[in-house]
Amino acid sequence: MSADSPTPGPDPAPKAAVGIARRLLRRARDVAAEDLRTRAAAARDAARRAWEARPSPRRGIAIAFAAALAAAGAGGILWQARLPARLPAALDWAALSALLERDARPGDAVAIAPGWAEHARLAAPARVPVLAQARFDRAELTGVRRVWLVTLPGAPGRASVLQAELDLIARAARPAERMALGRLEVQRFELAGPRVPLAFLPDLLARAEVRRGDQPCPAGADGAPACPGDPGPSLRRSVRQVDALPRPCLVAAPADAPLVISFPSVPLGSALAGHLGRAGDPPPAATGPLPARVALRVDEQEAGTVELPLAGWRAFRLDTARFAGSARDVELTLTAPADAGPLCLDAEALP
Repeated sequence: MSADSPTPGPDPAPKAAVGIARRLLRRARDVAAEDLRTRAAAARDAARRAWEARPSPRRGIAIAFAAALAAAGAGGILWQARLPARLPAALDWAALSALLERDARPGDAVAIAPGWAEHARLAAPARVPVLAQARFDRAELTGVRRVWLVTLPGAPGRASVLQAELDLIARAARPAERMALGRLEVQRFELAGPRVPLAFLPDLLARAEVRRGDQPCPAGADGAPACPGDPGPSLRRSVRQVDALPRPCLVAAPADAPLVISFPSVPLGSALAGHLGRAGDPPPAATGPLPARVALRVDEQEAGTVELPLAGWRAFRLDTARFAGSARDVELTLTAPADAGPLCLDAEALP
């Protein structure tokens, strides 16, 4: 190329392409903005029309209530449909029965949570008592060394299951052994300070003498003491409902004279502790004030008297420390109005 040749300038094609791209981008942005404005305007119009067509406040509340009711009904039906899959099967209860039959020993008891799982009473052997207290932290687990806690982890009432576990953990000597039996869960707790009585008086009824006032009460046709007169109180060892829980006790029908129960050769310790309440839940109706009195005599000596209002499951404690370490004749006298209805009385000699 000679020195006189002109120098070539930049190619105009790239600049033109850049300009076209910018115009297209600007156009697309404008179209998008216009579309957004159109959609916003349509949404505003729809919202305005919906607001103008809104129901009255009363109608709105009724619609909301109906919707909530339908949702609750649907949820309840669904919950009910799923419940059987969360409850123990017959095979699970059979496994529990076999476990307790094999491993339970004297001093064991079964606790259930939630408390409505009463099927455990059928699964537990007859020799193993079943506890159904709402709380076990202060429950009087007299004579119990180990507690088998049977729970339904998948069933309603999980809060009560957790509370029962915490209560028994606080009273246990060592961590519990946990095992799963299908949809049942079993934990065995060994209590740190078991309270083992020297004697439980309801269990000694067979060798006791009973009288009403001065009249002896011989054994009736069923073997239970039956006092003369009409209707004549009887006394029997049974389990009755008192204050919403089953209580093993002596069931007595008061009359117009005190009921006297004499137990021969009872080992005594620091105290004789017991409870008294009206059997039945709710107990039968009665009229007038309903105080009751329990008096204790040991070897013909007055050892104490308590007066208890017949409401709920009332505890009493009578000091026997001066007789501790010996077996003595014990006499309990129960005095209560004849219209009090059947009474449930228990008593135990504490070490």
